[in-house]
Amino acid sequence: MLKKSRKHIELFAGCGGMAIGMETAGFSLLFANEVSPMASDTFAHNLLGIDISKPNKKVQWIHSRYSIDEYEKRLRENLLSHDIEENCELEFKSDLSDLNGSLLVGDVRHLRNKFIKHKIKNPYNGNLDLVSGGPPCQSFSLAGKRQLNNYKNRLPLDFAEICETIQPKVVLLENVKGILSAFKQGDSKFYAWFEVAKAFALKGFAPVCMLLNSKYFGVAQNRPRYIMLAFRADVFNKMMDNFPNNEVLLKVSTFFKKVHSDFENLNLKDLDYYDIEKNNELFDGIILPKPTTFEKKKWISVQESIDDLSLKGVQEKSKYVKDINDLFETDLFTHKDLHNHNHRNHTEKIKNRFLFYQTLNYANGLRDSIFRKKKGDLHITEEEIKKLYTSLQSSVKEFNKIFESQIIFEKFFKSVSLSKKHSQRALIQALPSPAQLTIPDDICHYSLFESRVLTVREMARIQSFPDWFIFKGKETTGGNNRRFEVPQYTQVGNAVPPKLALSLGRHISLLLTKIENNG
Repeated sequence: MLKKSRKHIELFAGCGGMAIGMETAGFSLLFANEVSPMASDTFAHNLLGIDISKPNKKVQWIHSRYSIDEYEKRLRENLLSHDIEENCELEFKSDLSDLNGSLLVGDVRHLRNKFIKHKIKNPYNGNLDLVSGGPPCQSFSLAGKRQLNNYKNRLPLDFAEICETIQPKVVLLENVKGILSAFKQGDSKFYAWFEVAKAFALKGFAPVCMLLNSKYFGVAQNRPRYIMLAFRADVFNKMMDNFPNNEVLLKVSTFFKKVHSDFENLNLKDLDYYDIEKNNELFDGIILPKPTTFEKKKWISVQESIDDLSLKGVQEKSKYVKDINDLFETDLFTHKDLHNHNHRNHTEKIKNRFLFYQTLNYANGLRDSIFRKKKGDLHITEEEIKKLYTSLQSSVKEFNKIFESQIIFEKFFKSVSLSKKHSQRALIQALPSPAQLTIPDDICHYSLFESRVLTVREMARIQSFPDWFIFKGKETTGGNNRRFEVPQYTQVGNAVPPKLALSLGRHISLLLTKIENNG
């Protein structure tokens, strides 16, 4: 691990994926903020070595309905449900030095209000290197409600106001791909990414916007993610001095100036975001981060990430698994037991449905046709079923242990009932995982001998979390609790993959070093 020479604050910290990546990249965490008590429990355990169910000065509640002695109730509390600032343990000096190494649990809006109340301004004298954060995704997701006045749509702007207050050199904002899509409010059309970029520019940060994909950074997942690196004006000016003809910086510079001189006439053409799929030549490690590889044959597959956890016997850990465990080594934990690897119980109906999805992975050219027909309750010919059966016999080892004859296979195939969910599918073992990992029943294992959803540990492996990292709280939740509880599966699915965070952290550190060395 690198010597921790840079200073880092994280807002919207989640369970800690970004934090362990940044720590490995050489950033020392001054403090973090997270609104979910469940995710905070995981963060505190793994990053701070603290059990938050017991009072500890390194974990401070910004607000709660419950007293300091009622930690079990606090761990199940919805901290977004009220605005009353009660039972607040958070106190700090004007330079925030007593927050070092702390986790602040609560709504980031309350933290912003505390800074305003205490007249906090540039507490680190311009020497804070990075503030990172991933504001909640619901209001920006294509599947969510696009309400302009929804308070969650305000959170990136609250993020910008805090950054204006504490003046980091760089801001890293992470979000879902859906932030790039247009949405309507009345007769007006908005682009959330562009609105957020304008907000940060108004606060004095020049935004460089991009769409990355985790699979290019050594993660076993095909996961597009929006990233904005916003540079404090004086830092950005030094970047311009160091890279005067860089096309990315020139575009951002023109946008930044227009924000401050002709704001009312800004339009979408004034700023670009750079898609790693379409603009890969710009991801050269100068201004935009350089990926580990663009070569498909070097992408990490789900088989490499989880095959040693299968039921078929003790398997040797892959190079990928050994690498993430070595890369994110910690002094806090020495345990060797495997945690968060509980298999969920399924009915025979669900197991058969998963088995059907798994068989389709071997259907070759028949796959899409069979899936559509089955979904639509349309006739699938005997010839199609025979072709699939023959393909499975030749492609899948020990296939006949499941289906002893074509007749048994046909009976199974015709009796299976599919879910109405179009996102359900089986992993393809030779490829990275698809992005949908937040809800566990969207994806099932690739092995015909394990017709089940993934365990939390398997999902964590795919996301590049090391095995020592333990997820706390409930495994899953339902009903109205989905609105605010962040159980283990959701913690993993929402997290920034540590290997992606590591790449971004190293890139930011190298950029700052270049500026510092050249003046």
